[in-house]
Amino acid sequence: MKKEIIRILVCMALLIPALSMTTIANESPSAPDIDGQSSGKPGVEYTYGFCSEDPDGDDIFYCIDWGDGSGEVCIGPFSSGVCAIADHTWSEQGTYIIKAKAKDIHDAESQLSTLEVTMPRNQAFNFNFNMLEWLFERFPNAFPILRYMLGL
Repeated sequence: MKKEIIRILVCMALLIPALSMTTIANESPSAPDIDGQSSGKPGVEYTYGFCSEDPDGDDIFYCIDWGDGSGEVCIGPFSSGVCAIADHTWSEQGTYIIKAKAKDIHDAESQLSTLEVTMPRNQAFNFNFNMLEWLFERFPNAFPILRYMLGL
């Protein structure tokens, strides 16, 4: 009888830690939707929205890389399904890729979402030949070299 009681106690001692180590799987949040302008001007501040949901209802952080070498910044936490708003200013012309991911409070990360943003270069001067012809008609002797080069 003593041996059976000892066996039961040993089994219980081994079983209790195994039961307490049982965990529920944590699912990753959905990849965030990025909402905002895809083009603009350098030096102007733009506002972007980031929206994601966590299937477990966990609070979410949004981690954003603006694509300009300023590094990743994480904002939050926000309740699942609540969108975050972040502002950013690009200082130089170019094309940038915004990368964003959602991360829940248990560090489960979503897939990356991206948005390409272009800060265009100065547009080329749109040369209007009608205006030039008008100028030559109005001042026929003012631009002889230019008139000769253009064949007018």
